[in-house]
Amino acid sequence: MFGWIKNLKKGLNKSSKKINEGLTKIFKSKKINEETLDELQDLLITSDIGISVSDSIIDSLRKKKLNDISLESVKKNINESLVEILLPVQKKLELKSTPHVILMIGVNGSGKTSSIGKLASKFSRTGKKVGIVAADTFRAAAIDQLRVWAERTKSKFYFTNVNSDPAALVYKSYNESLEEKIDVLLIDTAGRLHNKSNLMDELSKIIRVMKKIDEKLPQEIVLVLDGNSGQNSLKQVEKFNEVTSLSGTIITKLDGSAKGGFIVSISKKFKTPIFFIGVGESEDDLIDFNAKEFSKALLSL
Repeated sequence: MFGWIKNLKKGLNKSSKKINEGLTKIFKSKKINEETLDELQDLLITSDIGISVSDSIIDSLRKKKLNDISLESVKKNINESLVEILLPVQKKLELKSTPHVILMIGVNGSGKTSSIGKLASKFSRTGKKVGIVAADTFRAAAIDQLRVWAERTKSKFYFTNVNSDPAALVYKSYNESLEEKIDVLLIDTAGRLHNKSNLMDELSKIIRVMKKIDEKLPQEIVLVLDGNSGQNSLKQVEKFNEVTSLSGTIITKLDGSAKGGFIVSISKKFKTPIFFIGVGESEDDLIDFNAKEFSKALLSL
């Protein structure tokens, strides 16, 4: 088995266990009837797959003859529904410019800073010249953490004094990255609580400053979501979409969470591409999102 598939199964273990134990209990000793389907719907909703997705799965099962419904057929039906939703959001992050600017955004504790480090490791291993901008100038700890990642990945590190203007640092760093022929520029930003208007305004300012340099900048605006936040992630995507157009997401901390199903509901509602998911702490545990393998791992297929 490929290592990343093994890690994916391990990361979704709690979510998978909850769904599969629930399915086994529902279909083990009961006739398939409306009550059974209602129990299945409750299971899917409480597994963070969401009301809309759960409704569509139940509706498709209702169209079948109840006598033909088995645990295997239910799993197959759920898998088909999940893949149909997830496949359109499966997208690779491709570098098409020099430097290719990736602005990383997200709330405090989402795993944004470590995701930047892991991306720097990925790109540097493929021979890319990487720059890291510590534009979360409000937290000395964030700057120090990124400095360690920059040293580890041999990336160019751009930083300024604590509480300095992050937009000014981004402007200066981008111009220097042009001179230094950086291939990919990863920009950290302050962990924004989406209900803090001043921090959201700061994010808007960074984007405006970059667009004054070049309307195409930044090439990517990537929202990092904590895999343990469940349905709360929908509110985060909604609020950040009000500030800027997201090019994709990274889902972190799927390393045992029981809330992995929220990826399905968030994909159905927003259709925002998912570039990577994090299934562990090591540099190699940030893996490309694969819709079919994700669904199989979630359902233990």
